[in-house]
Parts: sequence; C-alpha cells; structure tokens
Amino acid sequence: MNVQLQPTQLQPTWQKPLEPLAPQLPLNPPVPQGSYALDPSYHPQLAALKGPAANAAPDPTSFDQQLRGQDSQAIDLEMAQISQAVYNPDTKTVGNWTRLDDAQLTQAGIDPGSLENSDTGFRAGIYTDGNGKYVVAYAGSNDVQDWITNARQGIGWDSKQYDQAVQLAQDAQQAFGENMVITGHSLGGGLAATAALATDTAAVTFNASGVHDDTLRGLGLDPSTARNDAADGQIRRYNVSGEILTAAQEDVPILNGIPDAPGHEINLKDPDPPKAPDFTWNPIEMAKRTAEYVADKATRPGELHAIGPVIEALQQQTPWQ
Repeated sequence: MNVQLQPTQLQPTWQKPLEPLAPQLPLNPPVPQGSYALDPSYHPQLAALKGPAANAAPDPTSFDQQLRGQDSQAIDLEMAQISQAVYNPDTKTVGNWTRLDDAQLTQAGIDPGSLENSDTGFRAGIYTDGNGKYVVAYAGSNDVQDWITNARQGIGWDSKQYDQAVQLAQDAQQAFGENMVITGHSLGGGLAATAALATDTAAVTFNASGVHDDTLRGLGLDPSTARNDAADGQIRRYNVSGEILTAAQEDVPILNGIPDAPGHEINLKDPDPPKAPDFTWNPIEMAKRTAEYVADKATRPGELHAIGPVIEALQQQTPWQ
C-alpha cells in the first residue's frame, strides 16, 4: 500500500521561540569597582583572606569581650605575670599559660621571627591557656635600643618597634580572632596599647609608656576617639603610685608634654614604701638611718617602674575584690 504524505504533515513539530534566549553569562565576571567590597558572608571563599568581618557584632562570650571594662579583674594579675615572663623567652609557662613554640606559631600562620628583632630591640610572646584563649605580650625596655624607641615615639617620630607590634597583633588576630587579648609593661605597655587600638582588641597594661597622637594618626585613628575608646574600657592601665615613668608623663611640669598612656587608669599603692627611721638618741646612728631613708626615697620611683612591684601590689591589694 502506497502512503502519500501531505505537505502539511512534513512541517517540524517545534516552534520558533517567541523571545530570544538570554545571552550566556561570562565565566569570570568583572570585579566591582569603587567603594563596594565583596562580603565574605556571601562569598565564603573570601572569609579566610578577609578575617573577622569589620562590622560583625562582637561575640559576648569571646575572650576579648570578657576582658573589656574599666573595673579590675582577677585575670589582670595573670596578665602582669605574663608581662613579666615575656622578658625571658626561656620562661615557657606562667601559671596555666604556656608560650607558643615556633612550630605552634607556624601552624597558626605566624612567622616565629616576627616576635624577636635584635636590630630594633623588639620582643614579644604569645601564650595560650590550652582552652582557646591567647595573649599577645610585649616586652618593655631592657636595653639602650628600647629607650631610643621610647624617646623617638614619645616625640612623635616613627619607631619600628611600634610597626612590628601592630603587625604581630594583626597576624595574631587573623589566627585567633576575638579569643586574643594583649598585654605589656613599660615600653611593652605602650606597644600593647598601640596594637590594641590598631586592631580594636582589649588590653591590660602596666606602668605603660605613653603613645603619641602622631603614632595614632599614622594608624589612621583619630587620637581623641581612640583615647576615649581606650578609657571607656578597651584598655585598663595600671600604675604604682610614685612610679617614675607615669610621674614624668603626668605630673612633672617640665616633662608633662610627654604623651600619656591610653586607657582607664587604675592606681596601686606602693607595696613596700620606705619607712621613716626609728628615733634614737645616738646621733651617729640616727644620721646613718636618716641617710638610708633618704636614699631609699630617692631610688624608690625607679624601682617601682619594674614589673615586680606591680605584681606584688596586685597580690596585696586585690583591687578586683
């Protein structure tokens, strides 16, 4: 049987689309220009590179948030003890805190060499309690180079130690986030305050050197705002009454142009002040006792600058109780 198809039966069954197909998107879209920045919350692959979101609400349970505030805390004694230990890299443990070794630093993405620089005198250490909390500690003035750093920064000149302190804090923050805080004594206290303000991290300092406004401006900070934030509880700064550096920065008319240390001030009493001599009718003995007392009074301000009297005062006075 012959079947003949009509022409209409030879037409295709598909119909031409009424609208043209949308053009295919390029595989690599251009990166937006201008003030827009890719948000890691929408681009998880960027999160590790960008670090903690600048506008993210702080975690109230983080170590950083726990340490903040104007009131003394019991942990401040531990911060002072860590500030003492960081002077000696061979001191590996401080109470429940352990200094990170080179392998642990490297694993965290921190160059071990960035914690020590013999050319500038910079020295720091990072400590952990083994439960996810970390403390970045800066050593203070222990050689001539450190006092040069104190002087240069105190008059507003650039100082490499301050740059190194900020870089280390940024690296540590990238590694540990909000579970990191900062501490230091003397020059180390000034380094700690600067690094804390640069990274918006909580800090506790002891007999700290001042931070010049030009140093803060160099970090892109408004000095007045930064100091107000520090005083509102971001930084607690302890000093012992009569201590020589704080007196020079705050009380001596000729020298009080030296910048003050940032933070909410907590003053401690001298834990072992020189005692007036007992009277004796023996004029020679009385003269000897008086001379010793005068000498002790003269040298005491310098002695009080050390971290030892700070720790002793905290242990005696327990200002957090």
